[in-house]
Amino acid sequence: MALSDRPPSVDLPALAPSPSDAAAPASPRVGFRFEVFVVLGILLALLMGALDQFVVLTALPKILEEFGQPNSGTFVVTAFIITSTLGIPIFGKLSDLWSRRNVFLGGLAIFVVGSMLAGLSQSLPELIAFRAVQGFGSGGFFPVGIAIVAVSFPPKTRARITGALSGVFGIATVAGPLFGAWIVGATTWRWVFYVNLPIGIVGAALIVATLGPLRPSVVRRFDLVGAGLLAGWVGALEFALIQVTDSGWAWTDPRVLGLLGTSASIAAVFVYWEVYRAQEPLVPLRLLRDRVVGVSGATTFLVGCVFFPLATFISLVVGFALTPPGASAADTVRDVLYALVIPLVFGAAIGGQLLPAISYRTQVVLGLGIAAVGLFGLRTISATTPTWVFYGPLPVGGVILPLLPLGFGVGLTFPVFLLAVQNEVAAKDVGEASGLVQFLQSLGGSVGLSVLASYAAARFSVLSPAPVAACYAPNPSPAVCAPYFAALAEAQVSAYDSVFTSMLVIVGVAVLIAFLFRGRLIRGAGPHAAEPLDATDGGVERVRPAP
Repeated sequence: MALSDRPPSVDLPALAPSPSDAAAPASPRVGFRFEVFVVLGILLALLMGALDQFVVLTALPKILEEFGQPNSGTFVVTAFIITSTLGIPIFGKLSDLWSRRNVFLGGLAIFVVGSMLAGLSQSLPELIAFRAVQGFGSGGFFPVGIAIVAVSFPPKTRARITGALSGVFGIATVAGPLFGAWIVGATTWRWVFYVNLPIGIVGAALIVATLGPLRPSVVRRFDLVGAGLLAGWVGALEFALIQVTDSGWAWTDPRVLGLLGTSASIAAVFVYWEVYRAQEPLVPLRLLRDRVVGVSGATTFLVGCVFFPLATFISLVVGFALTPPGASAADTVRDVLYALVIPLVFGAAIGGQLLPAISYRTQVVLGLGIAAVGLFGLRTISATTPTWVFYGPLPVGGVILPLLPLGFGVGLTFPVFLLAVQNEVAAKDVGEASGLVQFLQSLGGSVGLSVLASYAAARFSVLSPAPVAACYAPNPSPAVCAPYFAALAEAQVSAYDSVFTSMLVIVGVAVLIAFLFRGRLIRGAGPHAAEPLDATDGGVERVRPAP
């Protein structure tokens, strides 16, 4: 862009919309082509990151078989989750300090390089290390991508786009296992990682060709001490929860108590540093003093505690106890999950459309209320509950019936938290505020999965019948073992009924917190249609294609 073509510089107070500005479009240059290319570039990255987790789960047995370590796959999954959780606030903060576009591309580059190295791994420790690289890069996809949307489109368009992007994770839940099974069947497991290379390159090319740098006006320091403290307390907490869930450590185990105590101590230092010492805090805890930000953070944490473990638990209970005789467990689980994720996608899309018309409180309470109806029905399933019952084309019973309102209700809430926070904070804080919300949701999912899985295991140990050794020997007697395995399946389902009841309580608490919401999405151009750029680019961030 030539110097004479740049927009004139304006003072920072001019960023607040005037009544006349509210009725005007954010920028005449934000047209259909710009919207499609930018959203498609972000969508490819989000879909790639979300799919990767489910695709790898499908290919994991083949990977472990090749490396000769069939019982060592935990950290192949958890390394990705831990570093992704750490990357969310770090990339969110970086996007507020530097170019949003370039930070997004940096996360994409890290993910693609990690994918290539994971595919080239010659040992399991190498694969775990490169999965950690992948996870860290993926931590920048959602918060920075959503921040780009926040500063690139007016609120009404932003609500629609955010709703659509929120549905990516529902799509990945079903498409990931299908895609992973196809890759492993058609070629080697290494292509589970190599396939990310062309997708990532296409997504990066679309962003580079369409989007300007989106730089802030002032370059500030990055909080290295805060990042180190964050890694310390999250890492200790996640490691303790993983060992409780996957390795059978008891909650009273001295190692678990030591890790939890270490995490709490480092977290206290982290809070002190961020509030009182950091000049540019990594996680701006001051934002939580704002009512909308605080309520959004607490509610999305609780929603994460429920929704993200839900697909795992449904897969386990259906695959273990509710698959009809003679049917494929994998195919049955896939089909049941459709009843959860397809309504989720529709709910997220409709939620984005509804948000400009109703208040934050109304939409969150409505969505969680609908989800609670589904959880109430889910908590009463038994080992004899069919997977589905149809009256013509209409589902009227079975496991899938409560999943329909559950997925749709949670989907309605997904666009609210991010958009409410983005419209509440100043333009300079959009990235770190988006990262904060996504970090709390991810942390809620990790904590919820670990705690609820531990609770399910404890309930199962109480409810399950005493083991019958003859039923695990060759040629077991059907007369003896059929009742035993039936009782075992009933104990498994009953244990998860207790988990679903606990989830219903969590949703009830989330509804109570959601009543504290105030405000609604601003109609018109909104405060984030533009934000400051550095002095070399005219002084004001303009949402525009790359020159």
